[in-house]
Amino acid sequence: MTILGGRLTLAPPPGGWRLESRTAAVPLVGIACAILIGLAVALGPLGAVAAVLALAAAAVVLLGRRVVTVFLGALGALLVAYAFLGRGIAHVGIGPVYLGELVLALAVPALLYSLRRAHISAVHIALLVFMTWGAIRTVPYIGTYGIDALRDAVTWGYGFFALAVSFALTPRWLPVMVRAYRRLALPLVAWMPIAAVLTLIYGTVLPAAPGSDVPLIYFKAGDSGVHLAAVAAFVLLGLYGWGRTRTTVNDFLLWLAWLVSFAVVAAINRGGMVAASFAAFSGLFARRLTRWLVPLGLGLLIVSAAWLVNPRVDLGIERTVSVDQLIQNVTSIFTSQGGTQTEATKEWRLAWWGKIVGYTVQGPYFWTGKGFGVNLAVQDGFTSVAESDLRAPHSTTFEVLARSGVPGLVSWILLQAAFAFTILRAGFRARRAGNAALVAMLGWVFVYWSAALLNSSVDVYLDGPQGGIWFWAVIGLGLFLSRCAAEGTVIDLDPAPAADPEPPVRAGAWRSTGSVRGALPSAAPSRVSRPAAASISPASPPP
Repeated sequence: MTILGGRLTLAPPPGGWRLESRTAAVPLVGIACAILIGLAVALGPLGAVAAVLALAAAAVVLLGRRVVTVFLGALGALLVAYAFLGRGIAHVGIGPVYLGELVLALAVPALLYSLRRAHISAVHIALLVFMTWGAIRTVPYIGTYGIDALRDAVTWGYGFFALAVSFALTPRWLPVMVRAYRRLALPLVAWMPIAAVLTLIYGTVLPAAPGSDVPLIYFKAGDSGVHLAAVAAFVLLGLYGWGRTRTTVNDFLLWLAWLVSFAVVAAINRGGMVAASFAAFSGLFARRLTRWLVPLGLGLLIVSAAWLVNPRVDLGIERTVSVDQLIQNVTSIFTSQGGTQTEATKEWRLAWWGKIVGYTVQGPYFWTGKGFGVNLAVQDGFTSVAESDLRAPHSTTFEVLARSGVPGLVSWILLQAAFAFTILRAGFRARRAGNAALVAMLGWVFVYWSAALLNSSVDVYLDGPQGGIWFWAVIGLGLFLSRCAAEGTVIDLDPAPAADPEPPVRAGAWRSTGSVRGALPSAAPSRVSRPAAASISPASPPP
């Protein structure tokens, strides 16, 4: 830019115009991608898939290696939104491209950039086998069922999040994750009863996302039960008060809110009740059982008071929040002496699951299943076309069997069994090495995974992003933590601020002291080299 004769003249600088930073172009490309996605959806739903892939390519061009940090940050924000708002926030977007699909687009380049430090385990192989067989049973049906085939395929497709998270994470992210969850634990459990009232009583007047009839606030008892199990394990394993030796008022408030939320969940949904109770598995990893005294004491006090007062809260549904309803739900799990409504839903599930076993294990769909895309509820005669919002049985296990046959079921069971064994073995290794922080995080992951797996076995959970993305992200975190245990990586959840700059490390190595307090974790290790004699191994913290 020059001024000639009082006139302002724009002239290219020597060498021509150029962007000083690729970041300057991010807003422009974001607007262009939004327009592209809108046009693609208008042309056809499958065009939106191509638009998402174009977004992934744009992320690579603009962000480079920083796309790993952006992906992990976006995934964290998405998981928080799912935990608080559930299915409501999952419908934000331009169908069929929603928030989950946009973050999935970032997972693709993040995975590619992270492959250089990838460590393939037996669980990774089992996951790839499960996803491959799922893809084989999906692709032939895309032409017939279109977007419905891709919609059903998220049961295995969201497994991509597990791969991306397990490869993209570094130890520096762990303190950030723990601190964030520590801040969100109390607000989350306190919010659940409020969300239940808003959804069940005022759901018809709550605002919905554009183009959706689902309110933005959507409470689902089964999903909330999974989060209750995780929050309880987070506290019982010491992660909530890491470094503290005393019980604070905040701990009492959290357990009080947790017990109230548990009562609401347990009264509405049996699966959520059992899922929340899986917090007891944290005892396998706990260092001190004295942390159980506060919840047990408060629980005994509340149960005694409820037994004497016998409160009854009507939320406008068939089940009420009451002592009688809780007893019915518990009884119906083990016997056929529950209430009429609880027995009806149980018999409905058992009838459908029995039919699936009949035409797969004992029938013509043994090897292939019916494929991803077909509406199982209509095909199996459990709903009419007019009521086709119900597409699959309330169980991931039986859906996998129905859609991909016995080979798909075997791959699913082997995957879950391999993951459970890997986490338990990693916990044993970390305990033997005296790595208390790693033991606690592995226990937290194990509880989260087991509660989610239980809920998915009796409800529609992995089919939606608010459950499926959480489930696979937790598996990815578990795979990363198991690698830390195998390599002896030291985890510090409360690192002290660094007084001096950190020394560089060799390419591909991890800094295992955690993130500097308040700083943004690095998505990739330093590429600065140093002599081999002074290099730092993943098992040793920097000096």
